[in-house]
Amino acid sequence: MYENLLWTNDKIQYLFHGNIMEYDMVAASLSVSRRFNLLDDALIDQLNLLPKKDRTRRVGLIQKDDKDYSEKLLKGILNIRKTFLEQNNLTDENVVSLHSDAVFFNSKSEVKNIADGVEFKKKGNWTSFIRFRNIEMLYDGTCVTFKNVNKDMLNMHTLGLIRHISKIFEMVEDYNDEIFDYLSRFQAQYLQDKLPDYYYIPFCRPAESFKTYNLQLLSFLTNVVLQESRRW
Repeated sequence: MYENLLWTNDKIQYLFHGNIMEYDMVAASLSVSRRFNLLDDALIDQLNLLPKKDRTRRVGLIQKDDKDYSEKLLKGILNIRKTFLEQNNLTDENVVSLHSDAVFFNSKSEVKNIADGVEFKKKGNWTSFIRFRNIEMLYDGTCVTFKNVNKDMLNMHTLGLIRHISKIFEMVEDYNDEIFDYLSRFQAQYLQDKLPDYYYIPFCRPAESFKTYNLQLLSFLTNVVLQESRRW
């Protein structure tokens, strides 16, 4: 997993009653550039004053014009991230996924957030997690955070499938055995087109069959509940 900029852990398709955290490198491109002397300090200081969006664009232009810098920056990010993982004893047993300079992992240990002089900052905390294909769903006891889903798509599902997914997380976390009746009723109504129209909005890219995709998602969630309930 160390060599991949983006990595998902096939060992962890779902996880409940945990302590899932996200730690991100602070200003990753500038922090790594300073740590490995990839850019002049004066330029780094100048870039650091810019708003994040503008800073990201400027660094992107530098990478485009200087392939050597781009390669060294990527290598530096991976090395620093590896140090963070190793010093916190994070392996494929507890790392959920890696997103460039961001690390998602399940741990109750104290986190050492300085890796080789580069700071990592906590960005989120959740108790449960489910991955369907490339979609990551993280639940904090109140609401679900989605990764790798377009925001416009999520807005269309606020009253429909997102509410259903949140209900599943809530009932599993509460060890509520009424979840089986709930799922049975929901899926029967869904298949009979008895739910409001917003439940049938595609939860996928337009190129895919929304009905097939949505049904696969619902089936996957049901299987997750069945497997997890065996531990109750």
